[in-house]
Amino acid sequence: VKYKHIPQQPSCCVPACAQMILHRRNVPTMPSQTDIAYILGIILPPEDKHLLPKSHKGKRPKAGWGTRINLKRYSLTNFFGRQEYHLQETFRSGEKFETAQKLGQFLRENAASKNDILVCFNYPLLYNSKGSWGHASLVERIDGQQVILRDPSPNHKRVRRVFVEDLLNSIRNHYCGGIWIIATETETHKNK
Repeated sequence: VKYKHIPQQPSCCVPACAQMILHRRNVPTMPSQTDIAYILGIILPPEDKHLLPKSHKGKRPKAGWGTRINLKRYSLTNFFGRQEYHLQETFRSGEKFETAQKLGQFLRENAASKNDILVCFNYPLLYNSKGSWGHASLVERIDGQQVILRDPSPNHKRVRRVFVEDLLNSIRNHYCGGIWIIATETETHKNK
């Protein structure tokens, strides 16, 4: 699965990934990234509100600033339904995978089914920098023990390669870290 790189606006990694998913699926018109962010419950710290004026107000969520797709009313499935896109999400926590091998197998199976795979993880832990915050990217493919990620950050216009084991560790070390499989509604029901 190949994605057109769509750079994210501030704290909009998930909305940018949603746009890349819709572009890959040839959706002719789609909402702006800021509209998607609002539907997905984006909340920013007061000092950053000017970066994205159309956002929700409130205190910092446990998962951190940004979208709140872990909540049903801000879920990707809710967004797809509101826009009448026939897509649904299935969520898997990082804790569901006992080993990196099992995660790799799960990713390979979903990539082979042409499902979109969104991963949310602890960015600094995965990329060896200081701090702790969540970030989302799309799995473009799996190559042996490496996962090729399409990162919506404007700084990463090319794919990024990470080891499956490192990805699993960074998913487990983020409050709402996990994997969202995006499939058509018929495929989602068929796989249950």
